[in-house]
Amino acid sequence: MSKESPQCSLAVLVLAYAMSTCAAAQSTATADSSTTAKPPAAANIPGAPPAPQTVTAPLQITGLVEDLSAPPINGKDSSTRDIQSHIGLNSKLWVLLNRAPPLAANRYVLFLNGVEIRNLDAPTDATYQASGQPPAHALLFTLVRGKDSDAFWKDLLGSPRLTHVPVTVSLGEQVGSGQSSQSTIGGADPSKSAFQFEVFSTLRLSFALGAALIVVILVWGHARTRTTMRDNLLPQLEASRQTYSLGRWQMAFWFTLIFIAFVFLFLLLQDTNTLTAQALALMGISGVTAAASVAVDVEKNSPADDANRGLQALGLKTFDDVLRVRKEISDRVKQQASLPPARPRSVGDVSPLSKEEQFRASLQIEIQDRRNVLKTYDEKTRPFVSEGWFKDITTDLNGTALHRLQSLCWTVTLGAIFVYGVYRGLAMPEFNGMLLSLMGISSAGYVGFKMQEVNN
Repeated sequence: MSKESPQCSLAVLVLAYAMSTCAAAQSTATADSSTTAKPPAAANIPGAPPAPQTVTAPLQITGLVEDLSAPPINGKDSSTRDIQSHIGLNSKLWVLLNRAPPLAANRYVLFLNGVEIRNLDAPTDATYQASGQPPAHALLFTLVRGKDSDAFWKDLLGSPRLTHVPVTVSLGEQVGSGQSSQSTIGGADPSKSAFQFEVFSTLRLSFALGAALIVVILVWGHARTRTTMRDNLLPQLEASRQTYSLGRWQMAFWFTLIFIAFVFLFLLLQDTNTLTAQALALMGISGVTAAASVAVDVEKNSPADDANRGLQALGLKTFDDVLRVRKEISDRVKQQASLPPARPRSVGDVSPLSKEEQFRASLQIEIQDRRNVLKTYDEKTRPFVSEGWFKDITTDLNGTALHRLQSLCWTVTLGAIFVYGVYRGLAMPEFNGMLLSLMGISSAGYVGFKMQEVNN
């Protein structure tokens, strides 16, 4: 036994050493395999190319539409002519984009011709899909006129000559309050972000012209045959021969001008709040002038009143009486013609007249009496018969009246300024207090001197 113990101990030690060596080798292999599973980064390898990166395309406008179901309105049609859109004031404009905007829709602002359009409602997201095309992102804007953008719209729409004007669209990002945004998002090419803006439609123009024409006909259409703008100094004169009234003409002039201006501005701006205090003042001054001139004619005793009383004494109170006398003459002339021819009488023939001869003589006397009445009528009315519009409103029986000419000149001058202001600036002009005072003084002078006129 003493000889086997050393041998057994040696075997045990050899076995333990072998097992520990195997375990160490296994752990080393595992570590090596974990290390080779992770390849070295390319950046750590000298001369290796950089890893590829994703590039985002810039946000751009790819088209413009007026309805999500309509074709684009930018560019040209099949005839290579500019597409005529129906987008005008108070219309909706869809701006198509090449990708989804990175910011919320209400963070974008609209630019037209490089000018930021303020006071618009915040835009909203929309999706547009043309037939056979993939869907596209869009921002919806409603084009309205506000206080801060009024100057742009007046510049764009003022002095209209055509139904459409070219407009370029771009977008910008909203900045802080009181700061101006910058146009940073444009079209993929210029044709993608430009369209023809509708100044006015043919339908609206037709309605506006119709309304204006009706007023012109009602006020001016019968001016030659009725007393709408004429004095009625002698009721025995027919309406077409009465003299024109400066006061009534001024009233009709300003009413027509302001009405047509209102219709014109509504056509372009679709706004009913275009009347100004100065426009109402002009209508008021002209109305008061016309009323005062009529009151003067009623109150004062003029040569026309003397002629009127003389004609009434002859039985001619109105023009209907003049027509009656003319008809009586015509009827009696026909009666004379229906009688048998008068029997020739010699110079010394004193035989009594037959009934037919007596009736013929009676008719002749009645005809002559009525002709004398009409002769007197012509003599008394001749000074008060119209000599034409311009001469009627600028003269009296003594010739040209300075107060009438002054009132006419200022009315025409301010009227021309009014028309130019409406056409160019798309607003009824704001006359200052001095101009309105001048108009009032001119009208007051006309009424005051009218009291001393000798013809009415």
